[in-house]
Amino acid sequence: MSENLEKYRKYGKKFEDLLRPSSFPIAIKFVKDKLEIPSNYKKPKSHLNLQTFICQTFKMVRSYGWTMAMTEEDCACRLARYIYGWDPMTEEEKNFGNMFSVGLYAKDLDTAKKWQEEIYLVKEKYSGIIISPLTRTKIEPDVVQIYCNAAQAMRLIQAYLYYKGGILNFTSAGRGASCHEGVIKTYQTDEPQLVILGNGDRVWGGAEDSEIMFSIPKSKLEIVLDGLEATHKAGLRYPIPKYMNYNPGFQSAFEKIAKQKAGGTIVKEN
Repeated sequence: MSENLEKYRKYGKKFEDLLRPSSFPIAIKFVKDKLEIPSNYKKPKSHLNLQTFICQTFKMVRSYGWTMAMTEEDCACRLARYIYGWDPMTEEEKNFGNMFSVGLYAKDLDTAKKWQEEIYLVKEKYSGIIISPLTRTKIEPDVVQIYCNAAQAMRLIQAYLYYKGGILNFTSAGRGASCHEGVIKTYQTDEPQLVILGNGDRVWGGAEDSEIMFSIPKSKLEIVLDGLEATHKAGLRYPIPKYMNYNPGFQSAFEKIAKQKAGGTIVKEN
């Protein structure tokens, strides 16, 4: 195993130790040639006899611990095929997509068209992506994704801003989230993103209602980890240490009834 792979695996271990996420942080790498994909990496089409959505494959990797690859032949999502450059849309198809949004995501056609202006498209030709659990990654990632709750995301934001300062800027459309904002936007802007998972992530990608996602480009991994460790040592922890050093009590209307019914089993009088 290369020194670099070992480095990224240690990164994954640190994320897990300091954040305790419920699923594996995942490493994602763009590949230009299908020959870069080892035959033992699972592919939806050839290994599972399925065409899947990219968000669905992210869920498999972060839950099962598999290393998987996605190429054009594996992907069933029309939007993902477009933004990853595997299946460019004609103007007629774009118009159809906008019409689909009317009444669902947008009040009218003009409103629906505005989202098209915000989409990040893959600029280079890539044959696919490889996704691997970070703690046992088989690839050097271009992007790392951590699926988390709001408190864990807070810690990651604090970690990044420990050195950078200011605020974390992010945008969200409530759709096209993990595969678009969480990979392509993160990669092209070279900035971490707080990603509000969309309907696709929740219906097909298996994301829980309580989950959001924090994505980190390769160039910012050390900054985020160093900040996470520094703020942890300073006292910003996860799980959040609740303040418990107080005398418990009751609302006045309930206190009398509670003591009559339970006596000293609830509160020991001094």
